[in-house]
Amino acid sequence: MKLGIVVPNFCGGVRGAEVPRPKSLRSFAVQCEKLGFHGLWVIDHLLVGWPIYSTNWLDPLITLAYLASETTSIALGTSILVLPMRSPMVVAKEFATLDVLSNGRPIFGAGVGWWDKEFEATDIPKSERGKRLTEEIQLIKKVWTEENASFKGSYYSINNVNLEPKPLQKPHPPIWMAGGSATGKASEIYKVRVDAVLKRVARFADGWIARAYTNSENMKRDWDVLGSFLNQYGRSPSEMTFAHLTWMCTTDGKSEDSIRDTFAKCLSSSFENAKKEAVIGSKTDIVRKFEELAGIGVQYVIVWPASEDYDLLNFLAKDIMPSFGG
Repeated sequence: MKLGIVVPNFCGGVRGAEVPRPKSLRSFAVQCEKLGFHGLWVIDHLLVGWPIYSTNWLDPLITLAYLASETTSIALGTSILVLPMRSPMVVAKEFATLDVLSNGRPIFGAGVGWWDKEFEATDIPKSERGKRLTEEIQLIKKVWTEENASFKGSYYSINNVNLEPKPLQKPHPPIWMAGGSATGKASEIYKVRVDAVLKRVARFADGWIARAYTNSENMKRDWDVLGSFLNQYGRSPSEMTFAHLTWMCTTDGKSEDSIRDTFAKCLSSSFENAKKEAVIGSKTDIVRKFEELAGIGVQYVIVWPASEDYDLLNFLAKDIMPSFGG
């Protein structure tokens, strides 16, 4: 099992004018690399997603470009880039450039998005998000791997296009797609068409990121369904990385009030809901959670700290990675 860490580049929302400082982001990223984590991951929201979150984040690709210049070997991932809000050709160019300048380190995590206001602000009908994502992934793969590429879809078309530079990673940067069953408040807000999502993952992705707001029972069921879709497309589950994104916070040595305050600066839901949907507990509890995830076959955990939690980083590096093959 490999471990990645979400970069705490929080801004906006309840944090007001508080903006992450470059020195702070650099220190966090460099420490993650020194401790041996596989990747640095960033969240993507154009606007504050108030139904779930109480904050926003710096632009993901600009953040990764900065962190690429401050690190040397750690992977750089988006979890996830909301692709339907963006031009696929522009994204292909930006991500290929990031791949070249970071010496082949990015993981291209993509998804459909969910927040209505973001689709309204970008003048993209939310009802088209799944079909747009399907076309965008195909187009991006083509321009990353082909000279004079052509593609014709309902939303995007190119003819005899040659994108340069091509990514260093061959045939292209790993494409991971997120989604699947949700629990609690998120299941009402996301309104996910689970089978449609998993079919898309099976057709086009190299990895699947089970969402943060779910449980092991849902993940195991979705993984089994994904396996059946992979077989339909002539692929094997061994070709797919099974990943999971999850909020995480240790309670050891912390008061409940301080933990509540930390999560109130991240999530708009109650702390009681956060405890159901995140990994909040003692270090012993966290070990048990990793045992549970390993038991259902999770191969990569993207840990989402609710703050610049260096104690959590050190614990994961010292006690979790050696025990779970990180």
